[in-house]
Amino acid sequence: MKTLNDLKEKVRNIPEFSEKNYHIAGYIVAALITLTGLFLIYEVLSTDSLTFKANWNLFKSPLGNLCLFVGLVLALVNWGKFGHWSSTPVIETRDKFTGELIERKENYDITEQLMYQFILPLLGHFIIEPIIYAALIYYPIQCIVALVGAIFPYILSLIVLAIIVGAWLFTRNVTMRYRSALLVVCGIVFTLAFGWGGYSIMRTLPGGTIQMLVSDNSEQLNNAGIITNDTVGYTDGMALEEEMEDQFEGYGEEGLFGSLPIGTIVYEGKMGQYPIEFTIINEPESGLKAIYKNVNNGTTIEMDGESLPADGGEINFYGNDGNASWVFNLTGDANNITGTASSDNKAETLKLKRK
Repeated sequence: MKTLNDLKEKVRNIPEFSEKNYHIAGYIVAALITLTGLFLIYEVLSTDSLTFKANWNLFKSPLGNLCLFVGLVLALVNWGKFGHWSSTPVIETRDKFTGELIERKENYDITEQLMYQFILPLLGHFIIEPIIYAALIYYPIQCIVALVGAIFPYILSLIVLAIIVGAWLFTRNVTMRYRSALLVVCGIVFTLAFGWGGYSIMRTLPGGTIQMLVSDNSEQLNNAGIITNDTVGYTDGMALEEEMEDQFEGYGEEGLFGSLPIGTIVYEGKMGQYPIEFTIINEPESGLKAIYKNVNNGTTIEMDGESLPADGGEINFYGNDGNASWVFNLTGDANNITGTASSDNKAETLKLKRK
C-alpha cells in the first residue's frame, strides 16, 4: 500500500513546463514528428513493397482450402436443399424421317443408372456444392484484399499526415494535466516510429537488377559488379569489348542454358518444402528472364539471368522480393532443373520439372 501511495505521489509531482517553455518544446517535437513523418510518407509512396495483391486462384490458396472445408460443411448442413443432383436416365425413340417422339422409357442400363443415380449425386454434394459455397466466401474476401492492397500506402500516408497535424495542434490547444510529460512521450514514440519505419522501407527497396550479359554493355556490367576494370585489367573501352567478345565466344552451347529452347518454359517443383512455379523466358531480344511464384501465398519475384561459358551452362537468376535479395543457381537440362536459392540469411534447395 505504501508503495502504491509513493507511486501516486511521484505521478502528482511530475514537473510541468512553463507556458513559454511548453510552446517551445511543442514546436520542437512537432517539427521532429513532421520531418520523420514526411520521410516515412516519401518512402511509403515511392515503393511497391507495401502493396499486396489478391490471389484469385481458389485452389492454390491456404484461405481457399479453408473456404473449401467450410463449403463442404455447409453442403452437408444443407443436404438436399438444392436437390440431390440425381435424375432418371431415359431412352427416346423418334421417327427417323419426321423426328417425332414415338416412345420414351427409362433406361435400365447399369452404367447409365450408376452414373445418374450414384455418381452425379456424389459429385454434386461433395464437390460442386462445396466449391460454390467456397467461391461465395472466398472471392468477396479477395475483392476486399485487392482494394485495400492497392490503397494501403495512401491510407498509411493519410494516417501519418493526421498525426503530424495533431502534433501541431497539441502544442497550442491542450491544457490538460501532465501535458508536458505526454508531449515528451508522444514526441519520442512518433519520432522513433516514423524514422525507423522510413529507414526500414528504404533498406528493403530492391536495388538495380542484373540484366543478361551482352558483349557491348560494359557500363552495366561495371555497375553490377560482375566485370570491372580492376578484374579484367583494362581501362580502354575497345580493349574491354574485345575481352568480352573472347569470353562470349561459344556462349550458350552447353549445360542448362544450351538446352533451353527459345521462348517461355514453365516449370513446377519445390523450393525447400514449398511448392513453386518457375517460368523461364529465353528471348534473344530481351535476354534471359524468369518469374518465381510461391504457390501457397502467391508471392512473385521477377528475376534477371546470366550464364557464362566458364560456368558450364549454369544459370544464375537475380531478384528481390521486397525484403531480401535472392540468387538462384540452376543446373540440369530443359526438362529437369536442380540448384539452390540463396538470400542474405538462408539457402534452400530447388527441384523443378518442366510442365
